[in-house]
Amino acid sequence: MADEIPVIPKVTDLVVRSGNIVNWDRLKRKPNQTPSEELVECISNSLGNFFDSANKNQLQYATNLDCVHADFKKSLAIDDSERGDRKLTVKIFLCRLLPPKVIQQAVEKVLAELTTSNIDVVLLAFPDLGDEGLTLEVIKPYWEVLQELFSKKMVLSLGICDLDKDVLEELYNWAKEKPSINQVNLESCCVMPKDLTEYAKENDIQLLTHSDPRDILTSEKVSQLVSDRCTEKDGEGWESDWAARFSVMIKCRGIIKTKGYIIQASRDTAKRKSSQVIL
Repeated sequence: MADEIPVIPKVTDLVVRSGNIVNWDRLKRKPNQTPSEELVECISNSLGNFFDSANKNQLQYATNLDCVHADFKKSLAIDDSERGDRKLTVKIFLCRLLPPKVIQQAVEKVLAELTTSNIDVVLLAFPDLGDEGLTLEVIKPYWEVLQELFSKKMVLSLGICDLDKDVLEELYNWAKEKPSINQVNLESCCVMPKDLTEYAKENDIQLLTHSDPRDILTSEKVSQLVSDRCTEKDGEGWESDWAARFSVMIKCRGIIKTKGYIIQASRDTAKRKSSQVIL
């Protein structure tokens, strides 16, 4: 029945793809949305559309779900004849420290979504790591994956987010493929530090600004979004893995033609069931 509440007790992996959200008048996009609010709205609408049309009986036995809003599938592919005039930028937000292979997974999903062979710029953003902060040792294994993607020409330029001068210098000196961009959140530093600007200038590193929070998609928010569309139990135990935001710009005009998100979340249903038994 169309109004039957979907139940997903066995699902351990969830992917949500917004498709192109540039023309989403029907969603009544709010002015001055924060990046987190925009992402959450995309996930909410895509989950709603997917579950409304899904076979509720099959959902009970599914272990993996790939949810995409039908309306947002349109106009995603980059035409080969126009590729030279399009700039594809992808920012990958690690929601927690996971095996580095997730970087390749995220890149491959974006390439498949846009049916193209390469990404012009990938920016890598790490979660808030508390007092320890972001160090070169944390960055290295993820950067090695990016360098491999660079060598395969799947990614043409590598960037990173929120590094101070010291860690940026360490990464630059160690890396085979140097970072060409350091994207800095100006909310954390109202004025770009002088030592950072001087070092970036000396080494031809672009300093860009952004307003993205480190916790752009919390595990609690994923659980809430699933609970809103399914049952409260179905929303238990979810952890955000990563989110990728992609945008395609027409170079000569500076117009964003395509923009969207892909997110991945996971949970351990066995651990969840075990904890329920103990309680």
